[in-house]
Amino acid sequence: MSKKILIIGSGIAGIAASLKLKSYGLESTIVDKGNFIGGRIGTREQKLRKSTYYFFHGAQFFSAKKNNFQKIINAGVKKNYIKEFGEFTPSRFRGYPTMRNFLSNLSKDINILQNYKITCLKKIHDKINVLEDTRKTWNVFDAVISTIPAPQNLELMDDFPILKQSLETASYDACIALMFYFDKKPLNIPTYFDFYNKDDILGWMAAGSNIKFWTAHTKSLYSNLNLDTNKSLIKNEILSSIKDFFFTYQNISNINFSSLHVWKYAKTKNIVVGKQIDPEFPIAIAGDFMEGPNVESAFISGEKAADLIFDRLS
Repeated sequence: MSKKILIIGSGIAGIAASLKLKSYGLESTIVDKGNFIGGRIGTREQKLRKSTYYFFHGAQFFSAKKNNFQKIINAGVKKNYIKEFGEFTPSRFRGYPTMRNFLSNLSKDINILQNYKITCLKKIHDKINVLEDTRKTWNVFDAVISTIPAPQNLELMDDFPILKQSLETASYDACIALMFYFDKKPLNIPTYFDFYNKDDILGWMAAGSNIKFWTAHTKSLYSNLNLDTNKSLIKNEILSSIKDFFFTYQNISNINFSSLHVWKYAKTKNIVVGKQIDPEFPIAIAGDFMEGPNVESAFISGEKAADLIFDRLS
Protein backbone atom coordinates (compact mmCIF):
# COMPACT_ATOMS: atom_id res chain seq x y z
CA MET A 1 0.00 0.00 0.00
CA SER A 2 1.64 3.23 -1.20
CA LYS A 3 0.33 6.32 0.53
CA LYS A 4 1.52 9.90 0.98
CA ILE A 5 1.38 10.67 4.71
CA LEU A 6 2.39 13.88 6.49
CA ILE A 7 3.20 14.19 10.19
CA ILE A 8 3.37 17.69 11.67
CA GLY A 9 5.83 18.03 14.57
CA SER A 10 9.15 16.26 15.13
CA GLY A 11 8.75 15.58 18.84
CA ILE A 12 8.34 12.16 20.39
CA ALA A 13 4.67 11.83 19.33
CA GLY A 14 5.47 12.53 15.68
CA ILE A 15 8.44 10.17 15.64
CA ALA A 16 6.43 7.43 17.38
CA ALA A 17 3.67 7.83 14.78
CA SER A 18 6.14 7.60 11.91
CA LEU A 19 7.83 4.50 13.35
CA LYS A 20 4.48 2.79 13.88
CA LEU A 21 3.41 3.55 10.31
CA LYS A 22 6.73 2.19 9.08
CA SER A 23 6.03 -1.07 10.92
CA TYR A 24 2.90 -1.35 8.73
CA GLY A 25 4.92 -0.69 5.58
CA LEU A 26 3.82 2.95 5.27
CA GLU A 27 6.39 5.70 4.79
CA SER A 28 5.72 9.21 6.10
CA THR A 29 7.34 12.63 6.09
CA ILE A 30 7.67 14.64 9.30
CA VAL A 31 7.77 18.44 9.07
CA ASP A 32 8.55 20.89 11.87
CA LYS A 33 8.80 24.68 12.01
CA GLY A 34 11.80 24.59 14.38
CA ASN A 35 15.51 24.12 13.79
CA PHE A 36 15.84 20.81 15.65
CA ILE A 37 13.90 17.65 16.31
CA GLY A 38 12.66 16.98 19.81
CA GLY A 39 10.00 19.53 20.66
CA ARG A 40 10.02 19.83 24.44
CA ILE A 41 12.78 17.24 24.69
CA GLY A 42 15.18 20.14 24.36
CA THR A 43 18.96 20.50 24.56
CA ARG A 44 20.95 23.73 24.65
CA GLU A 45 24.72 24.09 24.27
CA GLN A 46 27.13 25.99 26.50
CA LYS A 47 30.68 26.45 25.21
CA LEU A 48 33.40 27.14 27.78
CA ARG A 49 36.96 27.39 26.59
CA LYS A 50 37.46 24.38 24.26
CA SER A 51 34.65 22.24 25.66
CA THR A 52 30.92 22.02 24.96
CA TYR A 53 28.40 21.20 27.67
CA TYR A 54 24.66 20.71 27.55
CA PHE A 55 21.61 21.91 29.44
CA PHE A 56 18.47 19.80 29.17
CA HIS A 57 16.00 22.67 29.39
CA GLY A 58 12.80 20.78 28.57
CA ALA A 59 11.93 17.26 29.72
CA GLN A 60 14.64 16.06 32.10
CA PHE A 61 14.04 12.33 31.91
CA PHE A 62 11.57 9.69 30.82
CA SER A 63 10.33 6.45 32.31
CA ALA A 64 8.33 3.52 30.94
CA LYS A 65 5.28 1.63 32.13
CA LYS A 66 4.16 0.08 28.83
CA ASN A 67 5.97 -2.71 26.95
CA ASN A 68 6.35 -0.80 23.67
CA PHE A 69 8.16 2.13 25.27
CA GLN A 70 10.21 -0.19 27.49
CA LYS A 71 11.48 -1.86 24.31
CA ILE A 72 12.51 1.55 22.93
CA ILE A 73 14.41 2.36 26.13
CA ASN A 74 16.06 -1.06 26.34
CA ALA A 75 17.26 -0.79 22.74
CA GLY A 76 18.68 2.68 23.43
CA VAL A 77 20.48 1.54 26.57
CA LYS A 78 21.99 -1.37 24.67
CA LYS A 79 23.20 0.94 21.88
CA ASN A 80 24.44 3.55 24.39
CA TYR A 81 22.29 6.51 23.36
CA ILE A 82 20.12 6.18 26.47
CA LYS A 83 21.41 6.01 30.05
CA GLU A 84 19.74 5.67 33.42
CA PHE A 85 19.47 8.95 35.32
CA GLY A 86 20.01 8.97 39.08
CA GLU A 87 18.75 6.30 41.41
CA PHE A 88 14.98 6.40 41.25
CA THR A 89 12.15 3.91 41.54
CA PRO A 90 10.80 3.41 38.95
CA SER A 91 13.93 4.00 36.88
CA ARG A 92 14.39 7.26 35.00
CA PHE A 93 16.31 7.60 31.75
CA ARG A 94 17.95 10.26 29.60
CA GLY A 95 19.25 10.51 26.09
CA TYR A 96 23.04 10.31 25.92
CA PRO A 97 25.11 12.38 25.57
CA THR A 98 22.15 14.76 25.16
CA MET A 99 18.40 14.34 25.40
CA ARG A 100 18.12 15.04 21.68
CA ASN A 101 20.38 12.05 20.90
CA PHE A 102 17.56 9.81 22.06
CA LEU A 103 15.30 11.08 19.28
CA SER A 104 17.99 11.48 16.63
CA ASN A 105 18.86 7.79 16.96
CA LEU A 106 15.22 6.77 17.08
CA SER A 107 14.44 8.72 13.90
CA LYS A 108 17.54 8.03 11.81
CA ASP A 109 15.53 6.15 9.14
CA ILE A 110 12.68 8.67 9.00
CA ASN A 111 12.36 11.56 6.54
CA ILE A 112 12.25 14.78 8.63
CA LEU A 113 12.16 18.35 7.28
CA GLN A 114 12.95 21.15 9.75
CA ASN A 115 12.11 24.86 9.25
CA TYR A 116 8.95 23.79 7.46
CA LYS A 117 5.78 25.40 8.81
CA ILE A 118 2.27 24.24 7.98
CA THR A 119 -0.32 27.02 8.12
CA CYS A 120 -3.50 25.51 6.69
CA LEU A 121 -5.23 22.13 6.29
CA LYS A 122 -8.22 21.68 3.98
CA LYS A 123 -10.48 18.85 2.87
CA ILE A 124 -10.08 17.83 -0.74
CA HIS A 125 -12.24 14.90 -1.83
CA ASP A 126 -11.18 12.12 0.59
CA LYS A 127 -7.70 13.56 1.22
CA ILE A 128 -6.02 16.50 2.96
CA ASN A 129 -4.69 19.61 1.20
CA VAL A 130 -1.76 21.17 3.08
CA LEU A 131 -0.33 24.69 2.82
CA GLU A 132 3.37 25.22 3.60
CA ASP A 133 4.15 28.74 4.78
CA THR A 134 7.55 29.61 3.25
CA ARG A 135 6.94 28.38 -0.29
CA LYS A 136 3.18 29.15 -0.23
CA THR A 137 2.54 25.85 -1.95
CA TRP A 138 -0.32 23.38 -1.49
CA ASN A 139 0.30 19.64 -1.45
CA VAL A 140 -2.24 16.85 -1.25
CA PHE A 141 -1.71 13.99 1.23
CA ASP A 142 -3.56 10.74 1.72
CA ALA A 143 -3.39 11.29 5.49
CA VAL A 144 -2.13 13.76 8.10
CA ILE A 145 -1.19 13.39 11.79
CA SER A 146 -0.65 16.66 13.64
CA THR A 147 1.32 16.47 16.89
CA ILE A 148 1.94 20.12 17.74
CA PRO A 149 0.56 21.51 21.05
CA ALA A 150 -3.23 21.63 21.24
CA PRO A 151 -3.60 25.46 21.02
CA GLN A 152 -1.39 25.56 17.90
CA ASN A 153 -3.27 22.58 16.47
CA LEU A 154 -6.52 24.47 16.91
CA GLU A 155 -5.36 27.07 14.39
CA LEU A 156 -5.12 24.36 11.72
CA MET A 157 -8.43 22.60 12.30
CA ASP A 158 -11.12 25.02 11.05
CA ASP A 159 -12.06 22.50 8.37
CA PHE A 160 -12.30 19.66 10.91
CA PRO A 161 -14.76 20.73 13.64
CA ILE A 162 -14.78 17.39 15.49
CA LEU A 163 -11.03 17.53 16.05
CA LYS A 164 -11.28 21.20 16.92
CA GLN A 165 -13.87 20.33 19.55
CA SER A 166 -11.49 17.74 21.01
CA LEU A 167 -8.54 20.13 21.09
CA GLU A 168 -10.55 22.80 22.88
CA THR A 169 -10.83 20.50 25.91
CA ALA A 170 -7.05 20.37 26.46
CA SER A 171 -5.11 22.89 28.53
CA TYR A 172 -1.51 23.53 29.58
CA ASP A 173 0.56 25.05 32.33
CA ALA A 174 3.50 27.21 31.32
CA CYS A 175 7.04 26.73 32.59
CA ILE A 176 10.03 29.04 32.84
CA ALA A 177 13.43 27.36 32.59
CA LEU A 178 16.62 29.04 33.75
CA MET A 179 19.99 27.55 32.85
CA PHE A 180 22.99 28.24 35.08
CA TYR A 181 26.42 26.84 35.87
CA PHE A 182 28.97 26.81 38.68
CA ASP A 183 32.55 28.04 38.34
CA LYS A 184 33.72 24.71 39.74
CA LYS A 185 32.19 21.27 40.00
CA PRO A 186 30.17 21.11 43.22
CA LEU A 187 31.02 18.23 45.51
CA ASN A 188 28.66 15.73 47.12
CA ILE A 189 25.36 17.06 45.84
CA PRO A 190 22.50 15.16 44.15
CA THR A 191 21.83 15.57 40.44
CA TYR A 192 18.17 16.43 41.04
CA PHE A 193 16.21 18.55 43.55
CA ASP A 194 12.43 18.52 43.91
CA PHE A 195 10.75 21.59 45.43
CA TYR A 196 7.09 20.82 44.76
CA ASN A 197 6.25 20.43 48.45
CA LYS A 198 8.15 23.58 49.44
CA ASP A 199 7.04 27.19 49.51
CA ASP A 200 9.27 28.35 46.67
CA ILE A 201 8.92 29.57 43.09
CA LEU A 202 11.15 26.68 41.95
CA GLY A 203 9.59 23.37 40.96
CA TRP A 204 12.81 21.42 40.54
CA MET A 205 16.45 21.65 39.46
CA ALA A 206 18.48 19.06 37.57
CA ALA A 207 22.06 18.74 36.40
CA GLY A 208 22.72 18.57 32.67
CA SER A 209 25.51 16.71 30.92
CA ASN A 210 27.87 17.73 33.72
CA ILE A 211 27.28 18.38 37.43
CA LYS A 212 28.43 21.99 36.83
CA PHE A 213 25.55 22.73 34.42
CA TRP A 214 21.97 22.93 35.65
CA THR A 215 18.42 23.76 34.62
CA ALA A 216 15.82 25.07 37.07
CA HIS A 217 12.10 25.01 36.25
CA THR A 218 9.64 27.22 38.08
CA LYS A 219 6.32 26.02 39.48
CA SER A 220 3.24 26.23 37.25
CA LEU A 221 1.58 29.03 39.25
CA TYR A 222 4.64 31.27 39.01
CA SER A 223 5.14 30.45 35.32
CA ASN A 224 1.52 31.11 34.36
CA LEU A 225 1.51 34.46 36.15
CA ASN A 226 4.82 35.62 34.67
CA LEU A 227 4.59 34.64 31.00
CA ASP A 228 4.64 38.29 29.95
CA THR A 229 6.80 39.68 32.76
CA ASN A 230 10.07 41.39 31.85
CA LYS A 231 12.61 38.62 31.38
CA SER A 232 15.35 40.47 33.22
CA LEU A 233 13.14 40.69 36.32
CA ILE A 234 12.25 37.00 36.07
CA LYS A 235 15.90 36.05 35.65
CA ASN A 236 16.94 37.95 38.76
CA GLU A 237 14.11 36.53 40.85
CA ILE A 238 14.81 32.92 39.85
CA LEU A 239 18.57 33.31 40.26
CA SER A 240 18.03 34.75 43.72
CA SER A 241 15.96 31.71 44.71
CA ILE A 242 18.63 29.35 43.33
CA LYS A 243 21.42 31.13 45.20
CA ASP A 244 19.42 31.15 48.44
CA PHE A 245 18.97 27.40 48.17
CA PHE A 246 22.64 26.62 47.52
CA PHE A 247 23.81 29.03 50.23
CA THR A 248 23.55 26.25 52.83
CA TYR A 249 25.81 23.91 50.83
CA GLN A 250 29.53 23.75 51.45
CA ASN A 251 32.10 24.10 48.66
CA ILE A 252 29.66 25.76 46.23
CA SER A 253 31.37 28.14 43.85
CA ASN A 254 29.95 31.18 42.08
CA ILE A 255 26.70 30.64 40.16
CA ASN A 256 26.59 32.02 36.59
CA PHE A 257 23.53 32.74 34.49
CA SER A 258 23.46 31.12 31.04
CA SER A 259 20.00 31.62 29.51
CA LEU A 260 16.27 31.73 30.08
CA HIS A 261 13.62 29.84 28.14
CA VAL A 262 9.85 30.23 28.44
CA TRP A 263 7.74 27.18 27.59
CA LYS A 264 4.21 28.48 27.02
CA TYR A 265 2.79 24.99 26.54
CA ALA A 266 5.00 23.06 28.93
CA LYS A 267 2.89 20.59 30.83
CA THR A 268 -0.51 19.18 29.98
CA LYS A 269 -3.00 20.23 32.65
CA ASN A 270 -6.15 18.70 31.15
CA ILE A 271 -6.03 15.95 28.52
CA VAL A 272 -8.35 15.86 25.52
CA VAL A 273 -11.91 14.63 25.91
CA GLY A 274 -13.08 13.63 22.45
CA LYS A 275 -12.07 12.06 19.16
CA GLN A 276 -8.44 11.55 18.09
CA ILE A 277 -9.31 11.09 14.41
CA ASP A 278 -11.83 12.88 12.23
CA PRO A 279 -14.89 10.66 11.66
CA GLU A 280 -14.74 11.09 7.86
CA PHE A 281 -11.29 12.28 6.79
CA PRO A 282 -7.84 10.70 7.28
CA ILE A 283 -6.53 13.27 9.75
CA ALA A 284 -5.61 12.59 13.40
CA ILE A 285 -4.07 14.43 16.33
CA ALA A 286 -1.45 13.18 18.80
CA GLY A 287 0.66 14.44 21.68
CA ASP A 288 0.86 14.42 25.45
CA PHE A 289 -2.40 16.41 25.45
CA MET A 290 -4.12 13.13 24.47
CA GLU A 291 -2.70 10.86 27.18
CA GLY A 292 -0.91 12.75 29.96
CA PRO A 293 2.02 15.04 30.83
CA ASN A 294 5.08 12.88 30.17
CA VAL A 295 7.27 11.57 27.38
CA GLU A 296 5.83 8.05 27.38
CA SER A 297 2.28 9.40 27.07
CA ALA A 298 3.24 11.41 23.99
CA PHE A 299 4.85 8.28 22.49
CA ILE A 300 1.72 6.19 23.16
CA SER A 301 -0.47 8.88 21.62
CA GLY A 302 1.65 8.92 18.46
CA GLU A 303 1.34 5.16 18.09
CA LYS A 304 -2.43 5.31 18.59
CA ALA A 305 -2.77 7.99 15.93
CA ALA A 306 -0.76 5.85 13.51
CA ASP A 307 -3.02 2.86 14.23
CA LEU A 308 -6.11 4.97 13.54
CA ILE A 309 -4.69 6.29 10.26
CA PHE A 310 -3.61 2.80 9.15
CA ASP A 311 -7.11 1.46 9.81
CA ARG A 312 -8.66 4.38 7.94
CA LEU A 313 -6.43 3.87 4.88
CA SER A 314 -6.76 0.09 4.81
